[in-house]
Amino acid sequence: MTTHSESRLQASDGLMLHVHRWYPDTDGDTDTPLRAVVAIVHGMGEHGGRYARLAAHFASLGIATVTYDLRGHGRSEGSRVYVNHFDEYLNDTEIFLTHVRTTFGPTPLFLLGHSMGGAIAALYTITRAPANVSGLMLSSPALAPGEPVAPWMVKAGRWVSRWLPKVPVFKIDPAAIARDKTVVDAAKKDPLNAYRGTPARTAAELLDAMARIHANADALHLPLYIFHGTADRLTAPWASEQFHGNAGSQDKTLRLYPGHFHETLNDLDREKVIDELTYWLLAHVPETTAAKRKRPQPMTHETLMGEKSPVKPVLGTHHSH
Repeated sequence: MTTHSESRLQASDGLMLHVHRWYPDTDGDTDTPLRAVVAIVHGMGEHGGRYARLAAHFASLGIATVTYDLRGHGRSEGSRVYVNHFDEYLNDTEIFLTHVRTTFGPTPLFLLGHSMGGAIAALYTITRAPANVSGLMLSSPALAPGEPVAPWMVKAGRWVSRWLPKVPVFKIDPAAIARDKTVVDAAKKDPLNAYRGTPARTAAELLDAMARIHANADALHLPLYIFHGTADRLTAPWASEQFHGNAGSQDKTLRLYPGHFHETLNDLDREKVIDELTYWLLAHVPETTAAKRKRPQPMTHETLMGEKSPVKPVLGTHHSH
């Protein structure tokens, strides 16, 4: 069983951010220790509530989950899917993680970022070097666009970003998130999702963030776990490979799932993805005993590691700040 609660946090500029918390149900035994806490940063156009199923799974293992709706997303305040500067996301994440640490004390803390949330989590850990995070998990991180962007389009986008920052420049196709039709239909009907148009400023800031991440990948030293679907059309699997290769982490793992779309945690065969993620997580909990490190019973005997997609050059048209 899982206990769910919600609250709000105030960002440094006064915006209110919506927070979800899921706890393992201890049947009133408050002395039962948590094994770990997973803090999730969700992707563009979605919201933290979409991770309830994953949180319930973690709760069954004695792991708490906390997430917040990014500014301009879900139930948080702010213009829809808009950010003036990407560092606003980093500042919000720092406030969020301070809240998590205050709430859960010394319990081992892991950061999980999906899509744009993966870019936020990666850039945050690279530039802020948090001492209280035990590991970084990146789900289909936005480290390069899923489709190539011509240099002239980037230049035009920057002009629009400067003069018409809130003009929508592209839409997220819900059909690209998963092969599971029920997941796609639910995403379309969810009133808290905002797939209809990404503002020019947000898009430009994300492109800049991608370049900053690749330029400073060697500054990341946390244990790192990256997983990505090879058929992802929204974010590029090759960029995950490149970041994995360049990251300064000595402990790093890359999983590529053949044929999976953008949301591997919600796609067909998601049990395999969650099984591997869980195994890595439990193996990196400092207090985990040898007995608890036993690998969860896999739900399939199929291979989980796909063929690597060709590594492409990193975005050369964007420069780090």
